[in-house]
Amino acid sequence: MKVTGYLAGAAVVLSLVLASPAGAATTRFTSCEKMHRVYEHGISKDAKAQSRAVREGMHKPVVMPKVYADSYKSLDRDKDGTMCEVPS
Repeated sequence: MKVTGYLAGAAVVLSLVLASPAGAATTRFTSCEKMHRVYEHGISKDAKAQSRAVREGMHKPVVMPKVYADSYKSLDRDKDGTMCEVPS
């Protein structure tokens, strides 16, 4: 019985780790350099901003509304809904 409990607990922990991208615990970034270590092509607040970035010749940023909300004031300098975008 104890083995089953340990296995169930390990499965829960493993599923939480695998479901989270690297650095997901970090939702606030202080520089584009730090953010690019986790999100290589930038972060958009929504799909509309993501599409706009791609139309403007940027690599496709990931849509992460929570992370964007926590960092956009200092990192979205042109206020287009995508921060730290990377040209293609």
